[in-house]
Amino acid sequence: MRNYTILTDSAADLPFEVLQENQVGVIGLVVNFQNKEYIEDNWKSLSPGEYYAALIQGEMPTTSQITPARFMEFFKPYLDKGDDILYIGFSSTLSGTFGSANVARTMLLEEYPERRIELVDSLCASCGLGLLVLDAAAKKAAGMELDDLIRHVEDRKHHVNHIFTVDDLNHLKRGGRLSGFSATMGTMLNIKPILYMSGEGKLLNIDKVKGRKKSLHALVDYLEKGVTDPKNTEVIIAHGHCPEDVEILRSLITEKGLATKVTPVTMGITISAHTGANVINMVFFGKKREETIQKN
Repeated sequence: MRNYTILTDSAADLPFEVLQENQVGVIGLVVNFQNKEYIEDNWKSLSPGEYYAALIQGEMPTTSQITPARFMEFFKPYLDKGDDILYIGFSSTLSGTFGSANVARTMLLEEYPERRIELVDSLCASCGLGLLVLDAAAKKAAGMELDDLIRHVEDRKHHVNHIFTVDDLNHLKRGGRLSGFSATMGTMLNIKPILYMSGEGKLLNIDKVKGRKKSLHALVDYLEKGVTDPKNTEVIIAHGHCPEDVEILRSLITEKGLATKVTPVTMGITISAHTGANVINMVFFGKKREETIQKN
C-alpha cells in the first residue's frame, strides 16, 4: 500500500494538537483583524477572550482565502518524502480556498508526476469539517487504502449535519445572508435564527425562535430528528466563547440520551469572523442533511 497523508485547513475548528495526534496536517486560513493580518494558528497569536470581546464590541474581521503559493508550500514537504496527499477542504461554496488548492495541485503534479494529490470538497465548515477529517483519519489508521477512503469520505460528507444558531445578526447581514431590515427587527424582537449547512455546502436559514433558550432547545430537536444511532454518536459543539450555553446544550443532549459523547470546542477566528460571538454550531453524523431538516 502506498503511503499517503491526510491534510485539511483550519476551518475544521479543531485544536491543532487533536489533528496532529490523528496524523492530520493543517494549514491556517487568513483573517484580517484590527488592521493586522493573522494566519490562524490555534490561538497562539490571539486569545479567545481577546478576540471574542472585540467581536462583542462590534469588531468585524474579514477573511482571505489561502493562496495557491501557500498551498504549494504546504503540500511540498509531504510530496518530497514520498507521500501521496488527500486534502479534505473547507466547502467551496463558502470560500475560494478549495479552488486555490486545486490550482496548487495542478502545478505540483507537473513537478511530481509520480505522486497523487487528491482533493475532496467537504461541503462542510467548522467542526463539521473536523468531524469528517477525524473519521477519515480513523479509517486510514485502520488500514483503508486511498481510493477506498476517497469513496468513503465522498459518501460520509453528506451525513455530516451542521445545525447552529447565532446571537448577533449583524454578521449574517454583512455576509448577505440576512437583510438589514431583518437583522434590525430580529435584534429588536430577540429573534434567533436556526441555520444549517445544505447538501450543496451553503448556509441556509431553516427556522427562527424567540430567545436564546428556545434556540438551544431547537438545536436539540433537530439533533433528535437527525441522529440515527445515539449509542454510537459523538456531537461536537463549536461555540463562540459561550461556555455556559454550551453546558445547557450538553445537558439537554445528555438528558435525552441522544449521544454517547458531547465535545465542546471554541470556534476559531476564521469561521467566527462570519458568525460573531456566542454562535453555537452543533455537528454530528446522522441522516442525510436534507432529511434532518424535513418538516414532519
